[in-house]
Amino acid sequence: MKERLTITLDKNLLAAVDSTIDGVNIRNRSHAIEHLLNSSIHRSNRKKGVIFAGGSKAMVNGRAVNVPMVAIKGKPIIHYIINELKRNQILDVIISIGKDSEDIRSYLGDGAEYGLRIKYIVEDVPKGTEGALGMVESMVEGEPFFALNGDNIFMLDMEDMYRQHIANKAVSTVALTPADSMSRFGVTKLEGNRITRFTQRHEQGKEATLVNAGIYLFGTEVFGLIKKSKERVMLEESLFPKLVAMGQLFGYVFSGPWYSIDSTSSIQKSIRELENVAGIVEGRKTQ
Repeated sequence: MKERLTITLDKNLLAAVDSTIDGVNIRNRSHAIEHLLNSSIHRSNRKKGVIFAGGSKAMVNGRAVNVPMVAIKGKPIIHYIINELKRNQILDVIISIGKDSEDIRSYLGDGAEYGLRIKYIVEDVPKGTEGALGMVESMVEGEPFFALNGDNIFMLDMEDMYRQHIANKAVSTVALTPADSMSRFGVTKLEGNRITRFTQRHEQGKEATLVNAGIYLFGTEVFGLIKKSKERVMLEESLFPKLVAMGQLFGYVFSGPWYSIDSTSSIQKSIRELENVAGIVEGRKTQ
């Protein structure tokens, strides 16, 4: 259903609109304006997502499994991540995998089955999250892009996170969520939306309030700050302290559902928790 609108445009802008009218594909001025608006909105929605999936393995029932392929309610973790990206209209996805992670590529393929476009980069040796981030520079354009760990199941309004990131003129925004027991995740201190303190682990005797959910939004300026190294480099250890010092690390707080495999707990406990989150996520999406 369409509605009639009255708008006022600058003469030069109106001339540019009229120049797109060809009488065939674009029939008139109204059609031209609609076409240009659709094209602009479509471009702005073409956000990219990067998934870090080239890391550790988990021992499940006596065999080593790539963490993103750990089965939760009959489907691998990566399935839930991909679906959440699709729900948020992030349809261009780059996945960083290890040389022995062909099971991920085999499962997802080119993403057509999910309605996405998936490309892969292969880490010949494990590079860590910061090292993997450096590998995608030529694959992302000038717009901010999401990056996320391949070991969590979550539900997040990524468009709202994007709006906050733009409003803050941030280089990087980290999704933060309340958690008391996730001891291996960075604990943060916020002043407004700005992160003024970032520690990799929960400090004994201090209550963990907000933790790094492993979901990030980066401006392309970040590539000039990434450590160039052949060694394994993690974002929490290298890039984030730099950004805190620059006043350019911001936090986006959400309340979940979220859970990530915690290496300090048994894999069985992590799977149980992930199953609970997967049930909540699936239930919300079918409502």
